[in-house]
Amino acid sequence: MTIGSWIPETEKTTMTIDQEWLKRCITISTEDRLDALPTPFTTEEQQKYSVVMRLPQQQWQDAAVELSNDDIIALIRFFTKAEKLIDGWDAGKESPAIWLNKVLRKRGEKLDRELLLWIRNNTDNRFIPNGGL
Repeated sequence: MTIGSWIPETEKTTMTIDQEWLKRCITISTEDRLDALPTPFTTEEQQKYSVVMRLPQQQWQDAAVELSNDDIIALIRFFTKAEKLIDGWDAGKESPAIWLNKVLRKRGEKLDRELLLWIRNNTDNRFIPNGGL
């Protein structure tokens, strides 16, 4: 069992999303290596990037500007699975999967039924993919 960790607000506002790291996450997802999590990351990376899991929506919107819809879907899959498999990466209603889904919706894209079923089967986070009410 994991217990959520507290992240100071200053760390949330000063942390930036590393595009190279996002590319690694996309690759892990597109190469269907999600079940290997957390193996692709060192312990230090797991701790460092746990903060990214709770960054505000605006930071995710900014980070997603240059990403294709396919990349965003790969990241939704990545963060859905990572939250479940990596200790300390629980995000609840602040999950990047939620913020990235909102980016897709702003672009006029919706998650297909197959992906919605996959999300349901691969997370304990009841907020993914649409967030809280």
